[in-house]
Amino acid sequence: MYQNRRCHGGYEAHVMIFPLLLVLLPLLLPWPAQAQNDPHASHTAKLAGSVTRELMERPTTLTDAPGKLQQKVSTDVPEAQAYYDQGLAYLASYVWVESARSFHEAVRRDPNLAMAYLGLAKAYAGADALDDAKRHLQKAQELAAGDAVSEKEKKWVALYKQQQEAVVAPSERRAALHQAYKQAIESLIALDPSDPHAWILRGNAEEPGPWGRGQVGTVGSIAYYEAALQRDPNNLAAHHFLVHSCENIGRHATAAEHGKVYAAAAKDIPHAQHMYGHVLPRLGKWSEALHQLAEADRLERAYYVAQGISPEEDWHHGHNLHLLGTVQLRLGNEAETERLFKEAFELRGRGLLGDRYAAPWIEHLILRGRFDEALKTAREVEQRPSPVARLVGAALAGEAALGLDQLAEAKKALQRAQAAERQVLAAFKNTPYEVFGASFSRSFLNTVASEIALRGKKPQDGEKQMIAMADALAVNPKLDAWADGLFRLERMAQDARRSGRPELAQALVERMRKIDPGFNSTAVAAVDR
Repeated sequence: MYQNRRCHGGYEAHVMIFPLLLVLLPLLLPWPAQAQNDPHASHTAKLAGSVTRELMERPTTLTDAPGKLQQKVSTDVPEAQAYYDQGLAYLASYVWVESARSFHEAVRRDPNLAMAYLGLAKAYAGADALDDAKRHLQKAQELAAGDAVSEKEKKWVALYKQQQEAVVAPSERRAALHQAYKQAIESLIALDPSDPHAWILRGNAEEPGPWGRGQVGTVGSIAYYEAALQRDPNNLAAHHFLVHSCENIGRHATAAEHGKVYAAAAKDIPHAQHMYGHVLPRLGKWSEALHQLAEADRLERAYYVAQGISPEEDWHHGHNLHLLGTVQLRLGNEAETERLFKEAFELRGRGLLGDRYAAPWIEHLILRGRFDEALKTAREVEQRPSPVARLVGAALAGEAALGLDQLAEAKKALQRAQAAERQVLAAFKNTPYEVFGASFSRSFLNTVASEIALRGKKPQDGEKQMIAMADALAVNPKLDAWADGLFRLERMAQDARRSGRPELAQALVERMRKIDPGFNSTAVAAVDR
């Protein structure tokens, strides 16, 4: 993705979507409705969701950067096949921009290539550009109605349409439609049981909702991805999704094995390096994780320079900065932690989760006792237009206010955060983010609510809530919650001491040690004294 090196090999591809926004990208609502409140509205108006439309359509060249996958489609134009394969390989790694650019090149060479239009629908959906995605899907359906498309390809197009209908269906009908979607995929497999892409699609469908795309699978998904590897041992999409699924059930050593293969297969793709680094800390390999996440960061920055684009047009950048900064913090590299968290903070959010990464910098300020600065910064974030920004800003403003002994202000901030949560859940409805929207919101709200409770008439309620949160974090198998949770617990332990509850602080530190026995912190040191 990040280097345009001309490919001299054969034409290869994959057929699926990605994990966190993979094959069936449902409704990721774009931001136009908020443009009138957005100081960047003149720029936002040019967006196709979270990315500029010009960038998604910009010409590109053939490259081996995304790795190799292969799916023969109905075209007699070799270059159209090559660009189609390239688009699918990028799609498997969530690289929406380069995936769209490749599919556009395929269509320029063969305007009747239905599967390339299907790929465009998925790439634009990944970039939160629903209107564009629907337009490309409609074109794919029109072409699929003709005689120049195979029966398998007709099913691929019909399946994506069926998935979208299930995603947006009323909640009482969604389970039945999800089951029907699974059965329809099985009919695709029956057409050609040797096709690894169909097995991968079925693995995606094992996720909790019809939007499944590779990121939140568990045991059921693993079986289908392993079936895909039996048919194609080098399928990088299957290895990618197995990293996620194995991590989700706590099989971190197995996840790392697949992560290593995926990173080698797509060595120029930041997300491939990121995913290997994602699971290494659970094996105690923090320095190795740092290397992988730093490599992802290097690749991203080289890509921005080479393509002349803003980091804000890459959904992955904020996520990698967050985890890279967290690992630096765990290793005691304070200056690097601050640099990375500040950079993530400055990214202006696009798409539903864009402002999520404003939080780590404010949390770090609270962790270091810089409450005045944290409160001011949180209030600034709260003025950003997205619901996520309002939630994060208000909740963290409440924590900072408590650090300044401003209980009344903290209570007001909690009320604002609760109102923002309702907006977040409404925005996430019928999207891939719906499955974790509540837990995302609750992690912020419960922290400040429990700290407020410690100062109220029933402090035992706050203590109980803190212990429950700590127990959940201690067993969460994902790096995002596990490593990030380590420092959330440290903040809570500090607040427990400020509230005059050393026993609670001790209990929280014990949970921190379950997460990472080798971790030393100010909270641990205070309890050990």
